[in-house]
Amino acid sequence: MNIRINPSPVAFVSLASLGCLVSFVSLACLGGCSKPSPEEQKKAEDQLAAALASAMQSSLAPSATSGASAATGGGAPGTIQSTCTNKAAAKCTEHLGAEGFDPAQTCKGLAGDGVYSKSSTPCSHDNLIGTCTRTDASSGLNDIDYHYKQAGTTAADDKSICDIQSGVWAAAPTAAGGKGKGKK
Repeated sequence: MNIRINPSPVAFVSLASLGCLVSFVSLACLGGCSKPSPEEQKKAEDQLAAALASAMQSSLAPSATSGASAATGGGAPGTIQSTCTNKAAAKCTEHLGAEGFDPAQTCKGLAGDGVYSKSSTPCSHDNLIGTCTRTDASSGLNDIDYHYKQAGTTAADDKSICDIQSGVWAAAPTAAGGKGKGKK
């Protein structure tokens, strides 16, 4: 008896996304066996996280078009659905739209540094150096990353990462004299 199984289009998208992710990780590992600097490590982790998020969202794209309320968990548009705080990366993300697949695990990250909170409590604005707003109507993505002061990282570094993620960077306002704490 011959049984033929036709994989779904979602399986092809998932396999293609997984293939792209494996290729990205392979290229990242070809740089050598030396330990990267903290700045290089942070950039590599953020790029990997962006690639993973993109791969996961592309595999969820058919269901994301079935309605924004299903993708966002039913919250009102523009309200905070959850936050992800990563003190090691000096970053907090407010999720205003679709969170993707397993947001708690995605927030925790490879190093286990992220803390996920399913609440409408906003990220802190203390010691803020800038924000990166990332939106994508097709996937329902609507995130704001709050970047904080951190030794060894500059606003230019965080802006570069924001640009790579196709986000819009906004520097935090400073107090009179140009030496504020970056509070809003």
